[in-house]
Amino acid sequence: MMDTAENFIGKKKEGPLTMKPDGKIIKLALRKKESGFEKKQRIKSVDGIKYFNEKQIKLLRRTVRDQAELDMQKGKRTAIQEWLAIDLLTCTGLRVSEAANLRYGDLKLGYAESKVFVRDGKGGISGHVVVPDSLKKQLKSFLALKDKIGEPTGENDHLFVGQRGAWTAQAIQQIVKKYLKQLGLYENGKSVHSLRHSYGVELYSKEKDLWVAQKQLRHRSIQSALIYANVTAEDIENQVKGLWN
Repeated sequence: MMDTAENFIGKKKEGPLTMKPDGKIIKLALRKKESGFEKKQRIKSVDGIKYFNEKQIKLLRRTVRDQAELDMQKGKRTAIQEWLAIDLLTCTGLRVSEAANLRYGDLKLGYAESKVFVRDGKGGISGHVVVPDSLKKQLKSFLALKDKIGEPTGENDHLFVGQRGAWTAQAIQQIVKKYLKQLGLYENGKSVHSLRHSYGVELYSKEKDLWVAQKQLRHRSIQSALIYANVTAEDIENQVKGLWN
């Protein structure tokens, strides 16, 4: 189990946290100019949508991954599964309910395939979402781990399973909320759904391609993806400041 879990955790790319003698994780202090956010910074909100910036998402991912590594060393699996859930949400933009409903048969990870199938999405819209290679590797390692410990991996078996059965959307929401509170990033409202908006903002900002944003987020029309173009208008304002001066 340990070797497979080790492959699942993967290499750290966003820097370590540190740990007290009693085993509790503490966050290393970051200078403001390095972190890009203040200790109690609120979630950004533009045109009615709330989202986290790139540094905040990386901090969240690093925190959960480090906790997963600690659990792996202790022979536990709780945080390992939590890390997959956070990795999935931040790398695909899936809604929490869609992540909870994922089955093994929905994972298309064979040769030349890197996608997951979303069944019964919002508004009855189903479809495939392309996943990055790093998440594909995590998913395959996770499947190998579950198979090794004897958990059912049939076509219709849920991906996320706890002691009481398949995880619900509420269970995943509580996991996300727990880590957001730990990092001082939580606020009432749409904090969990903000991970989806964060993905949309980051995805659109890369190539400014509304079709890609619509396809990946499975919006019914391309007009729905315009919210991410409106958000990145902030970048335009910053770039034009001082033009010709």
